[in-house]
Amino acid sequence: MYRLVPITAEDRPWLEELRRVVYHDLFVATWGSWDEDRHVRHFNECWERGDISAIELDGVRVGMIQLFEQPDAIELREIQIHPSYQNRGIGTLLLRDTVSRAHSHHKKVSLSTGLQNHSAVRLYERLGFVHVAQTETHYHMRSEPEGA
Repeated sequence: MYRLVPITAEDRPWLEELRRVVYHDLFVATWGSWDEDRHVRHFNECWERGDISAIELDGVRVGMIQLFEQPDAIELREIQIHPSYQNRGIGTLLLRDTVSRAHSHHKKVSLSTGLQNHSAVRLYERLGFVHVAQTETHYHMRSEPEGA
C-alpha cells in the first residue's frame, strides 16, 4: 500500500531529479531534444503551484502526485512514478483511488498528458478517461462520475 507524504523544501532536489528522469524521453519525443531551460521552467511552475505529495512504498519514495481540489472537480496536474517502479500498478492504484474519491463526491477528474506519452494515454483510457480536447503537444482528458 502506498502512502502520500506532503513535499517540503528539503524534497526539492529529489523532486527535480525525479522529473528529469521521468520526463527525459517524453521531452525528446515531443520537442526533438532535451531542453534544460524548458525542464527548469516546467519544474519551477510545478513547484510554485504546490499541493505536491511524494508517493511512498514501504518508506521509499517512488514518485509524486500533484492534485488540485476544486468544487466540482479534482485536477490531476502531475503524476510521476520513477522508472524503476513503473509497471507495478502503483500509478493505476493511485489513479483508481483518486477517481473513486472524486466520483463519490460527484466530482470529475481532469488531466493532461503528452501526445507522445502513449503508455499514460493507454492507462488513462483503460481507467475510463475520455479525450475532451487536444493541443499541439497534449491530450486533455476527463473522467466523469456516473450520471454526470
